[in-house]
Amino acid sequence: MNRKDLKRKLFDERDRCDWCDHWLNNEGDMHEWLLKRSAVPKSKKNKIFDERNCSLLHHHCHMEFGQTKAMREKLAPIFVSRYGTESMLDFINSLSLRSSHEYIALIVDAL
Repeated sequence: MNRKDLKRKLFDERDRCDWCDHWLNNEGDMHEWLLKRSAVPKSKKNKIFDERNCSLLHHHCHMEFGQTKAMREKLAPIFVSRYGTESMLDFINSLSLRSSHEYIALIVDAL
């Protein structure tokens, strides 16, 4: 799924900011919270546009906290609760990254 279609799908399914939990009112940013585009080879960039990797945030939440460790630590338990540990690990493993242990540890520790 491309980024634009995924963002539309997520706005249809979710109505609150993953950071502050306030209503989005169909406005906000989609943020690749676990795996960034810079973390994957060019050949796999489109694979990160997956609902398990994309959060919806108010623009101001995205700008202030989007690239922080706090964002990843806060969203990990939310996404594990939403999709399950196995599904999150399947997503990470599907990318066949050389160094995925950091992402796996974040998901496993989210319990």
